[in-house]
Amino acid sequence: MKHIIVTASYDDIKKLNAWKRDYQQTGLFKPFVTVRDVNRVGRRHWSRCPVQELETHELSDGEYRAYRKLMMSKHCIEVLEQYPLDIDETLDIAVAMNLIHPRDYKSNIAHVMTTDFLAKYRSATGENYRIAYTFKYFDVIYEEDELGNISRKNERTWQKFEIERQYWQRRKVGYQVLTERDATKAESWNYNYFERGLGTKATSSELEAFCLDFIESWLASPRAELQEHLQRISTTNNESFQRVQSLFQSACQRSLLPIDTTKYVRLFRPVGLTI
Repeated sequence: MKHIIVTASYDDIKKLNAWKRDYQQTGLFKPFVTVRDVNRVGRRHWSRCPVQELETHELSDGEYRAYRKLMMSKHCIEVLEQYPLDIDETLDIAVAMNLIHPRDYKSNIAHVMTTDFLAKYRSATGENYRIAYTFKYFDVIYEEDELGNISRKNERTWQKFEIERQYWQRRKVGYQVLTERDATKAESWNYNYFERGLGTKATSSELEAFCLDFIESWLASPRAELQEHLQRISTTNNESFQRVQSLFQSACQRSLLPIDTTKYVRLFRPVGLTI
């Protein structure tokens, strides 16, 4: 490999240090890269997460869907997006692995690397752990032949992933690459629907009783439409249909029901359970 000297600019180091100070002093996370910083063709999302109650910045439709799936994952308690990596350390990793650090190829000035998502989870035993995620569209990093065999492509991108992986490994944080196949349009639509139950006031025992009723109804008629199950529970418990639907949304949002989210969850369609 041709020897290339990559250096960090004063402005980038100043921006990164200012971000670190702000985060340490306020405890409020802000993405290092926002939709306003990205000047490129494509859809971007600047929205409010109703779960974390903060604004989030996703730089593509795929990132937006991945964020929502992570946030809805069981045991997930936090997702931080566009998380910056210490540029001195990523430069050291690149040198140690004989890789070229992400840079402006004309000036050889290094870019501050960011990880798309840093998620925090709480295990069943109460222990916290983190996993870092990078998102890329499938056809950017993989190719699939007519037999369905999948192989990597775009080796340069995978080299950047390896720098990220090593960075997080030093911190004992897991690292995974996500594509749109890991977070589909259907799943994103379902999470939007489930989030309507966030404001539902219900006790744990009420939600537990609803889940048992729903599973019993589903086992009796697995091909029935969702609205049929909800109407049955509404009639049996003398509750309004709107109240029962809110309980369904709340239970799904809290991962209390084993709903198959790979298909659109709609009132006029059968709903699947993964049991």
